[in-house]
Amino acid sequence: MSERPINDPQSTPQAAATVDASASRQGRGVNASRRRFAKSGAAAPVVLGSLLSKPALALQPYNCTISGQMSGNTSPRPGAVNCKTIGRSPGYWKTNGTWPTGTLKGNSPTSSCSFGGSKGTNFNGFTSGGATLIDAFRYKSESSNCNCYGLRDSPFSTCSSTNKASMLQVLNTPGGLNDTMIYALGRSTVATILNALAFGPDYPVTAAQAIRMFNAVAPLGGKYQVNATVSWDANQVLTYFQSLYS
Repeated sequence: MSERPINDPQSTPQAAATVDASASRQGRGVNASRRRFAKSGAAAPVVLGSLLSKPALALQPYNCTISGQMSGNTSPRPGAVNCKTIGRSPGYWKTNGTWPTGTLKGNSPTSSCSFGGSKGTNFNGFTSGGATLIDAFRYKSESSNCNCYGLRDSPFSTCSSTNKASMLQVLNTPGGLNDTMIYALGRSTVATILNALAFGPDYPVTAAQAIRMFNAVAPLGGKYQVNATVSWDANQVLTYFQSLYS
């Protein structure tokens, strides 16, 4: 899948309001990190604004792109949509049997890390539009479980680099009280990639753009350069991805 001819944040940006076509809007309570998100270049409507009605999605929704949100959407455009209705959540893709062309859901591993002949698409090394996901999730069998670890987890380095976690394994990483940033970011990245493949070109971020965003912020302290003056950390990229599904 090739990227649309929209300014990519990895290229030289023209201005703060002309950046790549990714989406942004909040669906959660505003905490300190999300206030930083608003102050880091995204206009207040990304975090605080109420959304419009839910017309059928026919074209890439400008009000859900980074460009639209960073410009403040001061001039509402026809076809504005509720950004939360555009994509599907990680939970949806975890249970849905059919994944987009070019990906395979596969099976969850047994406690001994056997995949029953169908492991599915690996997370590490997945390529789209010339962008490739970094080595970020590995697995190993231990304590009667086939555990998946992200590169920020201390056990990650003890996992063989050949044990690349599947996208389904990443979707099944623990959440709630056991959640970590790398797990949440991984789940959201998988959902964003699958959404982009399933609903593109109408989806306001391509799989390649999602890959580049993840690669930039997955390492501890990493930043994604939105434009010449604005960069996002992992929490801001996570918030950004989550704004496109409910």
